[in-house]
Amino acid sequence: MSAKSSGAGAAALLLICASVGLGAYACLLGPSNTVPESGGGWSLEADPSARLIVLLTFSMVGLGALGVCLGLFALRRGWRPRARTLLWGGLAAALLLALVPVGGSTDVQSYALYGRMGALGLDPYQTIPQALIDAKDPVGEYSPQAWRKTPSVYGPVANWAFAAAAAVGGASMFKIVFLLKLAAGAAFALIAAVLHRIARDPVRAHLLWTCNPLMLWACVAGAHADVYGAAAMVLAFAVFLRRTPAPGWALGMYAGALIGIAGGVKAPFFFAGLGLAWVARRSPAALAGLAGGVTATGLGSYLLAGPAAFEILLDKAGDVAPTNPWRYLPRWGVEMTHEQMATWGYACGLAVLAVLLWRLSPAPDAAGRAARVSFACGAALLLLSPVQHPWYDPLIFPLLALVPPTRVDGLFQTRLAAGTLGYLPGVPQFTGNPWPDPMPFVRDPVNNWWVSAALGVLAVLIVLVLLAPSGRAAPGPQRSAARREEELQPV
Repeated sequence: MSAKSSGAGAAALLLICASVGLGAYACLLGPSNTVPESGGGWSLEADPSARLIVLLTFSMVGLGALGVCLGLFALRRGWRPRARTLLWGGLAAALLLALVPVGGSTDVQSYALYGRMGALGLDPYQTIPQALIDAKDPVGEYSPQAWRKTPSVYGPVANWAFAAAAAVGGASMFKIVFLLKLAAGAAFALIAAVLHRIARDPVRAHLLWTCNPLMLWACVAGAHADVYGAAAMVLAFAVFLRRTPAPGWALGMYAGALIGIAGGVKAPFFFAGLGLAWVARRSPAALAGLAGGVTATGLGSYLLAGPAAFEILLDKAGDVAPTNPWRYLPRWGVEMTHEQMATWGYACGLAVLAVLLWRLSPAPDAAGRAARVSFACGAALLLLSPVQHPWYDPLIFPLLALVPPTRVDGLFQTRLAAGTLGYLPGVPQFTGNPWPDPMPFVRDPVNNWWVSAALGVLAVLIVLVLLAPSGRAAPGPQRSAARREEELQPV
């Protein structure tokens, strides 16, 4: 290991720590433009200014993205920190962000509202938060304005998780939100622990996931439900790819059931099962088990939830996010309807899928081969889809951590940073409060054309870099038997 790579690695860790610290501090300051009011909890109650919050959150994103990219660069130049050190450091960061007030989004308050509906015996697919407000329910008092007339758009498994938290939290928005944050932190930690055991290069896996400040912000600080689906997905990989001669019917069924649960959180996680099916393509028994497990828990959960769950699923597929690669085109005179955005997005996604499957480095192990296919499907879906948010990336980052190093690792991290900036500070656009105006380019949260343009440019750049006629990235370093045995000890 050279002094240069060692210095770059140390700088990367400092930037990552600074990023996590800035995010946690922004949350600890109390209700603000990044921390929604939830009727309780602990904070400094500092009433921070909009300028301070924008400075803290934007700096958090910049330092976090730079830290991860610098760490990946140092890793390619020979830097080899202890994987267990990164694991424990990331888990400590996750615990910190799980305990501070929610930051960067009001989505978890919507989860609490839908959970409250479920706990009261109402159907969240056919009931809107306004009903709780009209009934003067204590939880409904803190409903984000943007979603008051929108029923749940989440999978049935997610709604059941929300209802479980609401059943324990009762009539307190704060208690329900706190329980959901703890659950999100636990799911994040579970993913980190599983990646530590099954990733060919656990150091790279921890940089992309466990110690990634932007993943920590989305999954733990913001407590987005996608982390539940990602946890079930990673567990499916761990179960199906155990060290056995070949997966059989039973392992296929268990893994399929976990993929079904992941898809029951959010439907795009069903695509992760395609990688497992690919590595099991020569085993009819394993394929049958996978199909049976997915059908039982995935399709079964939607059937139990009723026809409204399928209707919501179809409506979501035709949705358009405020920041997506296609929304900046009208600014330059290219008019596109939402339907055209969806058509072009998914059509281009098929082309991106072909490029990813062709150009991603082949993996020497079963986990890598499965993750390569699943990652290609997930990335193709997200890169040019008109329905994307930065918190959707838990679908692909654990899978990226399992494939061999790519030339676009840093570009995916940069894309995550651009998407995150598009929703910061995170609260005004969903509460109806005045938008802070410390800087002109964060004034309009709904039509942040510069974020949409960045997402489009980065998507094209990812494809071009993959197509560039250069040598394939070298696979991650093999761990010695002794080192691997030491790292696989219980933590």
